[in-house]
Formats: sequence, structure tokens, C-alpha cells
Amino acid sequence: MKTILSIDGGGIRGVIPAYVLAYIEKLLIIKSGDNNIRIADCFQLLSGTSAGGILTALYLTCEKDNTGAVRPKYTAPEICFLFEELGPALFKRSFGYWIKSCAGLTRSRYNEDALYHFSSKIFGDAYISEAMKDCLITAYDLGSRKALLFSRYSTLKYGKTADYKMCDIVRATSAAPSYFIPALIKARDNSERHLVDGGVYAGNPAMCALVESVKLWPQMSYENRFMLSLGCGKVIKPYHYHKTKRFGYLHWLHPILDILMSSVSETVNYQVQQLFAVNGVPENFIRIDPPILTADSRIDNASRNNMKKLHSAAQNFIDHNQIVLDKLCDTLLKSLEKDSKKD
Repeated sequence: MKTILSIDGGGIRGVIPAYVLAYIEKLLIIKSGDNNIRIADCFQLLSGTSAGGILTALYLTCEKDNTGAVRPKYTAPEICFLFEELGPALFKRSFGYWIKSCAGLTRSRYNEDALYHFSSKIFGDAYISEAMKDCLITAYDLGSRKALLFSRYSTLKYGKTADYKMCDIVRATSAAPSYFIPALIKARDNSERHLVDGGVYAGNPAMCALVESVKLWPQMSYENRFMLSLGCGKVIKPYHYHKTKRFGYLHWLHPILDILMSSVSETVNYQVQQLFAVNGVPENFIRIDPPILTADSRIDNASRNNMKKLHSAAQNFIDHNQIVLDKLCDTLLKSLEKDSKKD
């Protein structure tokens, strides 16, 4: 069975899938008795958008162990820590920058230096062609006005023109319009791309990941595909008629973005869910998107208090869904065991 991991975009709310995956890794270690098992070991394809793209890249960051084998560098709890350290640095602006940007009206709300420093330090000069597993990370090309899907598979097909440094991919997938300036990056053949956050078209990259899996394994049935899709927290905020009937252009600015992001994500979830269902294996697709409860839904609220609330939202889901998580881990371990026997 080929296993696929898909992680949504959501800014600092990426704390939620990071903590859920940290718990899943802990459970996998307990069930298998193997302290060396990592999230990247359990999936043949990892995908993400924005915050999900950062997490995907972190799970795939690797190094050689004492035997010379290539292994994931970080545990899932360590990745939680890295993500929580990045958040406050990323969504921070000095008073001088606040004045300079006119509170985000005349230029991006935040300086991109923290993201550039983080991605360069963590990923160095590694290219996506060197990733330890197949992966898919989204961005949008402002120059060609087309979606750009970074993947290891693309480098095999198109060579250097599709091969980018992982640090540049992380910068691109996270360059949310108005929050950060677009990323200008170069491929291995020195061709340039002018990119923004893949969340403008694939906040939930599950369908992109499923299509990528078909490209990688075209003859494989849905019975032999399994996907785990993780959201960055469900926002349940109704907009009532007595208020919306008075909305004008300015009133709709924030609500319409909220509605567009959540509705597109829900549509993608429905499409993928139906594809597995009509192929007779609805149980082979699991979507985890915990309610954010009392946390702030804004993607740039990286205060310690809000991150604690996001952590609590993840923990609340974990505490009330043990049966689902147990079955999920059993499926992943069974798949991992079959793969090891083949090797």
C-alpha cells in the first residue's frame, strides 16, 4: 500500500497538524517498539501548502546515521519546537517597519528576513531532487500566472529546470500575498521564478497530492492507496443575515477571504473523499481538521497565548479521538511492515 500525507496551509495554525503528527509518531513508537520510527518513514508521498509545506520539508530533512543510512534528522516533537520558534520570529515587526509599511498598507505586513534565515539554516543547499521521499509542495507563479508544484518526480522528468533548493521552496510556498513579499528564486539551471504562497489555489493540497500519486503509481488501485489529510484547524464562525445584509466592500474584505479559504478546502476534501468512496475504500482516506475552539483564527497571531490555545485544540482532538488515531497508526505500521518485507 502506498501512503500519502497532505498538510493544509494556515500560517501559525500549522501548530495544530504539527502537534497531531507528534502524537501520531509517539503512538507509532509505542505500538512498534521502535524508537527510531519517524513520520517520514510511514509515508511514500508527503505534500503541503504554506505552513504544511514548511512541515513537509522539515519531516523530509535528513542526515546520515552511524551506519551511513539516510534518516530523518528531526523527530516530530522537535519539529513542533522548530515551528513554534519560527512563528513569533516570522510574524513580528518592529515599530520602525510598522511605520515604514504604513501598518501593511504600502508594502508587506512582515519582513521576510526571519523566514530566509530559518530556511537557509535548516535546509542549507539541499535540492528537492535529493529529498529522501517523494514530495509535493505548492506555489503560484506570478510571471506565467500558473500553479507551480514542486516535486521530486518533476526533477526526474524535466531535469534542472524543475530542481530547486528546499530553502527556496519553503520561502515560496510561504510567501502569502500582503503578509510577505513574493519570492524570487532560481532553479538549478539558473532560470528565475516569481512566486507566492500556494494557498491562493490549494490551501488544501490533498487533490494535488492524489494526482501526484497517480503519476507516481499509475497502475495502482485505490484499494492500495491510503491518504491522511491534515487541516490547520476548522473555523466555525457563522455570518448572520441581519449583519451581512448591511455589508459593503470594506465589511466583506475579511469575511470573504475566510469563506473562500474554508469553502475551497471543504470542496477539495469532498472530492477526495468521494473518489475513495466510489472506488469502494472510503476507509482509505482520513481527514483530521480539529475545531480551533478558543484560539484566534488569524494566521499571523503567533503570540504565546494563542499558540497554547492552538496546542489545546490539537490536544482536545487527540483526547476525544483515540480509536481513530489507533486505527490510523495500525494501518501505517501494517503498510510499513509490508514495505520492509519487500526490501
